[in-house]
Amino acid sequence: MPSLLVLGAGYVGARVAELALERGDEVVLADDWSLTRREQVAGLESRGARVVTADVAAREDVERALGLGCDRLVFLAAQASRPLAEREPDRTERTNATGARLVAETVAGRGGPPVVFGSSLHVYGEELAGEVHPSHPYGEQRDLTHLTKVYAELALRLHLRRAGVPLALMRLGIVYGPSPVEHDGPQSVTVVDKFRRLAGLGEPLPVEGGGRATIGVVHVEDAARILLECEPRDGIAAENVAAETITVADVAALAEGREPAGDAPFTFASPFAYRHRVADYLAGGHPRETRA
Repeated sequence: MPSLLVLGAGYVGARVAELALERGDEVVLADDWSLTRREQVAGLESRGARVVTADVAAREDVERALGLGCDRLVFLAAQASRPLAEREPDRTERTNATGARLVAETVAGRGGPPVVFGSSLHVYGEELAGEVHPSHPYGEQRDLTHLTKVYAELALRLHLRRAGVPLALMRLGIVYGPSPVEHDGPQSVTVVDKFRRLAGLGEPLPVEGGGRATIGVVHVEDAARILLECEPRDGIAAENVAAETITVADVAALAEGREPAGDAPFTFASPFAYRHRVADYLAGGHPRETRA
């Protein structure tokens, strides 16, 4: 029976664990419970997940979690909020940078398992045009959260390449939709879910700068499925995980039932099939199978 260790029992990690349990995998779900409350994963534990406490920035915790045995590691433990990073830079750096290095060193020292890392499309920066492929260079970063994503990718590459451990860098877009673990704080709710809620209440949508900011988006079920199905085999690979590329103005238009302009200045290339589209989600429609 395949066994999976998920480091980071947050919004995406909990959905990965849920899908893994549904297909019959053995699952270990680990977190330090600083952002997610342990009771939020009680349902997953009752369905068979082994839930443990592990701080990725504590080497002994990482060793203990990996010592439970697994065929594959999905590494999602991170502090992903920009506002929180501004308020608590030391905490962000400890989790996202020191944690990534310790996980990389520990996995390399053990000779495995293969690692799937949940990175971010933000590693490309903001000055983009055309079709953005994984070979695109890293761009300038404007916040500590995403600067540390670049560091984490490089640290994982450094240590796992030396050890010959397969690594998949999965660069996630803005994730939306329901998950077993959701955080209600305003700093944790992404623009798609925020606009969906506000539009449902009949409240105005806060579109700044004309809404020209452009984002890659992916439903949490698609993101979790792709991470779960990813099986790193040889070397190091990177892929974009985004079902579509859309401006914030078009997210607002769809949430309000208006026709979107469809004028995003660039797109993220992605090889995966996606079941969910943001238009269906905002309109309450049904998913359909598509490609990016």
